[in-house]
Amino acid sequence: MDKLITPFGEIRILIDSKSVSYEAQEGRKLESGCQNVLGRYQITVHFIPDGKEHTIACVFKFDNAYERSPESGERLECQGFYNNHRYKMSIGVECDIVSGDYDYDADYLENGMAFRIGAKTKTECYTFGIAWIDNVGWNDPIDEDNDRDAETWYGADPVLKL
Repeated sequence: MDKLITPFGEIRILIDSKSVSYEAQEGRKLESGCQNVLGRYQITVHFIPDGKEHTIACVFKFDNAYERSPESGERLECQGFYNNHRYKMSIGVECDIVSGDYDYDADYLENGMAFRIGAKTKTECYTFGIAWIDNVGWNDPIDEDNDRDAETWYGADPVLKL
C-alpha cells in the first residue's frame, strides 16, 4: 500500500519536515483488546543516524475539527485523536520518555507522533502503529465508560506484531 487513507485523511511520513514514501502494512485483527478496530497498520521507517539531530514524523492532514489526548503506557508513547464524525485514531511509537531506556525520544505533535533522533542515536528502524475505530467520541455520551475507544491504544502499539 503506497498511501494510507484513514478517517482523519492521508497519513504522511516526514523526515526533517520532508515527505518521504513509505509502505503501510496492514495488521491482523486481534481478538483480545482491539477486536473492533476498523484499521490497524504499521509503518516502518529505516533511517541510518549520522550523529546529527533529526525528526521522523507520522502525521495526518485533516480539514475538520478534532480533539487529541496523550495515551502513553509502559514502553509506548501514543496519542489519540477524536473527530466530529465519531472516529478515533491512535498513533503509537515504542519509546518511554520517562525511563530513558531508548537512544531516541518521542514527541507528541498537534497532528501525529514523531521520533526524535539525537547525536548518539544508533537505532536504524522506527515503527509507527496506527489504528482507528468508529462509533466513539470525545466525552462520549453513548459509551460513557469509553470501553471501545481503548481498543485503538492496543491496536496502535507497534510491539504487537502484525
